[in-house]
Amino acid sequence: MKTLHLLLVLLVGFSKSINAFEQKQEAKDTIVNYARMLHKKSANTELITYSDKVLKSVKIQSSEDSLMIAKLYYYTSKANYELGEYLASIKSSNNGIRYTTNSNEGIEYKGRLYADRAWPESKLFQSKKSIESLKKGIDFLANLSTISDAALDYTVNSYVLLSSELAYFGDLKEAQYYLRLAEKLYLKNKEALDKIKVDGNGNYHRYEIVLLYRKVYLLYKLGKTKKDSIELVNTIEKLEIEKNSKKFNVNERVYYSTALNHIGDWYLSHKEDSLITKEDVKAGTYYVDKSLDLILNQNYPGSYFVFKFNKCKALTKGEKLKEADDLITHLLDSLPKTSGIRPFFLAQKGLIKAKQNLKEEALNTFQKVIEKVHSGKDSLLPDYSNFKPTAVFTHSRLLRRVAEKIELYFGDDPNLKRKIARLYYLAFVQFENSYGKGKFNKEENTMLRKILLGFLKSNKKEIMTKNVTIENVMSRVESIVNKRAWQEFNQNRYTNSLTKLDSVTRRELDLKTALVIAKKGDKTQQLDSVQDLIKKHNDYVGKAFPNLQLLKDKKFNILELQKKLSKSELVLKYLILENYLVIVSITSSSVKWQLKNWTQKERDVLEQVVTDNLNQNYNEEVVGLLSEHLLPDISSSKEKLIINPDGELYKLPFEILRKNNSYLIEKYNISYTSNLGFIKTNSYSDKEKQEVYVYAPTYESEEKRLLATRAGFSALDGAKKEAEMVSSLFSSKTYLGDEVTKDVFLESSPKASMLHLAMHAEMNAEEPGLSRLVFDEKGNYSNNVYLEELYALNLKADLAVLSACNTGLGKENAGRSLESFERAFTFAGVSSTVASLWEVPDVATSEIMKSFYQELKKGISKSKALQRAKESYILKNKETKLSNPYYWAGFVVYGDDAPVMESSSQWMIWLVLVLLLGSVFALKRNRN
Repeated sequence: MKTLHLLLVLLVGFSKSINAFEQKQEAKDTIVNYARMLHKKSANTELITYSDKVLKSVKIQSSEDSLMIAKLYYYTSKANYELGEYLASIKSSNNGIRYTTNSNEGIEYKGRLYADRAWPESKLFQSKKSIESLKKGIDFLANLSTISDAALDYTVNSYVLLSSELAYFGDLKEAQYYLRLAEKLYLKNKEALDKIKVDGNGNYHRYEIVLLYRKVYLLYKLGKTKKDSIELVNTIEKLEIEKNSKKFNVNERVYYSTALNHIGDWYLSHKEDSLITKEDVKAGTYYVDKSLDLILNQNYPGSYFVFKFNKCKALTKGEKLKEADDLITHLLDSLPKTSGIRPFFLAQKGLIKAKQNLKEEALNTFQKVIEKVHSGKDSLLPDYSNFKPTAVFTHSRLLRRVAEKIELYFGDDPNLKRKIARLYYLAFVQFENSYGKGKFNKEENTMLRKILLGFLKSNKKEIMTKNVTIENVMSRVESIVNKRAWQEFNQNRYTNSLTKLDSVTRRELDLKTALVIAKKGDKTQQLDSVQDLIKKHNDYVGKAFPNLQLLKDKKFNILELQKKLSKSELVLKYLILENYLVIVSITSSSVKWQLKNWTQKERDVLEQVVTDNLNQNYNEEVVGLLSEHLLPDISSSKEKLIINPDGELYKLPFEILRKNNSYLIEKYNISYTSNLGFIKTNSYSDKEKQEVYVYAPTYESEEKRLLATRAGFSALDGAKKEAEMVSSLFSSKTYLGDEVTKDVFLESSPKASMLHLAMHAEMNAEEPGLSRLVFDEKGNYSNNVYLEELYALNLKADLAVLSACNTGLGKENAGRSLESFERAFTFAGVSSTVASLWEVPDVATSEIMKSFYQELKKGISKSKALQRAKESYILKNKETKLSNPYYWAGFVVYGDDAPVMESSSQWMIWLVLVLLLGSVFALKRNRN
């Protein structure tokens, strides 16, 4: 009986506990539901007050309490955003993230909070932070065990904003990729997402409209061509059709009005000012006026200040300066003093004053622009020495434009020369602090080069300050442009020795192969899917192996490079900046630079030399003209040249240039580098254990040509002899004929100290990733190695000899380097490559390669070995057509130039020293 009574008491107590728990949960739900209701009513101030009151009184006793707090911060963040309190919105999101739990619902709210945080960050021009928040939000939402419709909505929205943020940094390809992901996810879940977009009053904004608008936005930000203008007009016409349909909702009007204004701005801004035509101004004015009519007369929403600002630009470019001046004055008087767009409005006013030839007013207004961009607490000093940059990427373009306009309108004033030079330097500092820091893209490269050109031109006759030197600026430029190349090289060399990363490397290679298949099929959807998998794979590697991230932080310093150079070495770095050519000469003791013209006239001379060479027509007079333009004064003490080309100069073998009536190769041993950071990398290898892996496939084609080259699929007798020759000189593993397959190469190449590939190669000029090393001439992609796949390898070789055609050429990338086989092997971890610049004759190649390896065996540098090999070939074929540079100049050495073997003379010196020491020791012993 007592037992039964005890059980009853326990049951009653348990029941009360359950009721108490349920009551507490109901109370929490009531709190969150009330906050949600206030949010739906847009009672933002009331919502913030209510949330603050609850948050001050609540005590966390369970994970449910924690999640309730996270939800309150979630709604508070939204309320602050709608009130324009962007910093408060970010703070609320951060607080909410801290309180989210590890439940599925908690993870969803964490994803939502990160995604919501991105919007105020974007409004505050913190685009890098916004991108980071969006990617984190997407990552959390993508890994939910159960995905709600709201989570799907957040993911699509995040893809859309991420697309726009990437466009802000000029990355059109990535931006379009994320917009396609948004569209794909929406179409897959259309019914659910359309339903969730309808509010309690029956209003909505459909993703069809949002996605059309964002397509306009991407083209507006990054479109440049006639084709882009056609696509812009076609997209706005689609929006026009939607606007006239019965489905078009009042909430969707903003997309139409804003799209019209974007198109107007595009016509006014997509070219340099000097190239804008009357037709451009007319078209721009039409679309801007149409958008203004909508917001002023037809009750359409839209940003009044932005729309009017674009009207001001149209008036300015149409030379209606009085109207433009009145309008910009009105806008500045009405615009809040702390508005983030105020510097851009001030710059427009300064331009109008400059066009009106009101010098003092223009300069004073431009000065206000600089002061607004300066983010330091102290007032900006007259010499700008305390300038502190912002995180706003477009501020770098703004400062450059201010410098350009002062130079254009008042550049004759000698008192302004130094000011202009300093302004370009400020633009550089601003760029350095605000660019995307991801993969360097074309838009960023163009902007950086414009800034650098302005800086160098304005410093032509100016003395650089103690802190602003050419060494300092060029070091920083090198770090900005080539950071990814160094990271890939160091990471792949490092991971080659880590067996625990083998499966990761294999996975990356498989994904790259899948990418090749997708590219060959030209299937955008399949391509996006593979790229998505690659991004997820890279995220996994970053989290699983955090030490690899340490390899990202390398910074280049010219002073450190100078310490590595001997007195006989000269580095020549070339930079093509619009119609100018910069030549930077670096020795162990000095850094000098020249700014020369690089107009169509000079480009034509270069093209003639390259074309003549390919036609075996060496014209000394034309080559002499080019040599005079490209070569600075070179001290008689110099024996070695290290060339860092740029743009179209990659096509030129500098060995064929002339100095004192001789080929340059007769005076100097010459090597090349794609960037200064790859000079003297000092990558470790055991010089005593160098083993060459040789690959020489057999091609079924029996076609024999007098001048067989290593393009096409003709039989290569020379390649077979090469393989035998290399094997006779070095310890080697040789794969000949049918032994050479893609799988054999991929399996064996990571073990090699040196690689020699004697085979055919094919370049794809339009899609470099589909360029291939041909193991199978029948076109079977599964037995050829594609450029895209080479980037996924982890190699340790000190030298890769790419004894095939065009392995040093390719399509220009964003930084004006080339997407080539040479670059791919370097990224894969190979410290030095020998690559070709054209379709090299097979017989000549075989002879030069034989001499090259014989010289390499002696322990001399790679460039010296190649110089001697070429000189030997020239001497042997003197006064015959085979002495023409076409036959011997095609191969060039890229990267680290250190010997691959210890010099025999060094061994002799050590032997003599040992014998001497032995003799001394013996004499002492005898005396004792």
